[in-house]
Amino acid sequence: MRYPAINSYQYSSFRNALRLLQLFSVEKPEIQLEDIAGKLEIGPSTAFRLVHTLMVEGFIVRDSASKSYRLAASVLAFGHTLLKKENLYHLSIEIIEKLAERTGETAHIAICKDEQVLYLLKIESTHPVHLLSHAGRKNPLHCTSTGQVLLAFQKDSLIERVIDRGLSSYTLKTITDSSKLKDLLHTIKMKGFAVSKEELHEGVVSIAAPVLNRKSHIMAAVSIAGPASRINDRTIPKLTKQVQQAADEVTKKMKSLF
Repeated sequence: MRYPAINSYQYSSFRNALRLLQLFSVEKPEIQLEDIAGKLEIGPSTAFRLVHTLMVEGFIVRDSASKSYRLAASVLAFGHTLLKKENLYHLSIEIIEKLAERTGETAHIAICKDEQVLYLLKIESTHPVHLLSHAGRKNPLHCTSTGQVLLAFQKDSLIERVIDRGLSSYTLKTITDSSKLKDLLHTIKMKGFAVSKEELHEGVVSIAAPVLNRKSHIMAAVSIAGPASRINDRTIPKLTKQVQQAADEVTKKMKSLF
């Protein structure tokens, strides 16, 4: 497949737009037009066209009182989200590694993204089983312990959107009835953990617990997954405590930052 060529003017404009966005910082949240032109070493008219384009596209806004420019709220929120994900990954990796080592099962940490489970980290156990999970993969919310924990602490409107989109069946044990799912989510929120038995993969059981912020809003979910022969009625109570302990450790670390 051949892509259209980008001329030098387009490349220069794109590069200057990125350079402009990088001018903003915590120390300097607002910038005057003349400062933008000076720092980017471009003419005032070129700087004006650049900021106008970024304003139209919703990347920056102009303060009419100070006549300066600052990043739009949506861009700040996006940056904050990226920061949270990066911190979540780095702060949890040792905890998730220890969880996999102690339980002997594959361990994950994941978030809710685009109304799906998004895995940020996966640590294989010493006896791994085939799972449709890896860092960067998305899975449904309604049929995994991770997804059910993430969904249980969401607003009712998001839960309804997931249900309205359809509860697809993956195994004979997948919950496809909306009333049953709502009852399950209520129970999970009350207990503080979820156990999913062969709802996404036959023969695979998983356990998950939430990572919450100071306002008890869900940030992520910690989980383990393994074969039903190892994660069963006899072992689930002990494994659940280990998953909850790991989730609590991540929660404490994240609360220290946010």
